[in-house]
Amino acid sequence: MRAAGVTVLMFLTVGCGSEVIGEGAPVVISEGAPVVISEGAPVDDPYEGPLYVRVSEPDHRDPLVSSGAAGMALECSGDPYSGSTGRNWGVTGGHATAAEALEAFVGDEGASLPLRGYRPERETHDRVLFSYDVGDDTRVAVIVADNITGTSGESGWSMETFAQCDPAEFPPAVTDELGIQVWTNEQGERIPITVIQSSRGPEHCDWDSATFLDLRGDTFVKDPQGVLPPESFSGTFDPNITLPEDAKDTGYRLDGQRLWVAADRSAAFIVTEQGVERWPVATDFGCA
Repeated sequence: MRAAGVTVLMFLTVGCGSEVIGEGAPVVISEGAPVVISEGAPVDDPYEGPLYVRVSEPDHRDPLVSSGAAGMALECSGDPYSGSTGRNWGVTGGHATAAEALEAFVGDEGASLPLRGYRPERETHDRVLFSYDVGDDTRVAVIVADNITGTSGESGWSMETFAQCDPAEFPPAVTDELGIQVWTNEQGERIPITVIQSSRGPEHCDWDSATFLDLRGDTFVKDPQGVLPPESFSGTFDPNITLPEDAKDTGYRLDGQRLWVAADRSAAFIVTEQGVERWPVATDFGCA
């Protein structure tokens, strides 16, 4: 969302029996309920660029290349984090409204996007740009389009392209809800998850008792219950160890934890007031 005052009125289909959100309110995605959008959801100074840009390399590593028009609508503080086309993502068409297409995409388990707070920013006869804003800046842009054919031959609305900023640019409550642990520097500034992030292991592999810490290409693991194969690590998890003299303080912090790393990067050390934990680096693991 841009900074000056232009009002755009959006008119999207609302399902029977749905509760209409008040004028100017964000779209709210809630489990088991449709996305409902009021007639007048104003957006100040909306994105004025194209809503369709041909994507020649949908799997390109650069989100601005792989996300087409959606990437052009972003307003990130740092580098864009990810983006894709619906076709490359595997999204199918056939939804009756733009709002339903948005909900279907955002609710996808693999999307890891905020579940609420979207507003329609631009609309044409066959496309709608939904934006998720933090302050005055668009952190997620989702363009849905009509007349997209699904796998069963049905035609309707679907996500066409999307792009997002680094999740560290989302509010803390949002990343907490998504299970993304965002670290900070010593000044309390949130660090992009492309640099460092941690999260619980996937439940579908019964690894949710473990915690994975990704730091600049290395993955360190806290596995107190031994749910991962021992051969996956260069060493073992130790809940009470003396910090090695040659360990280096990274300066990264999370909820009272200070992150140190072994000089040879064979382990990470989580330092708290209670003591020091050793997290070994993972060498070979995978979860289908």
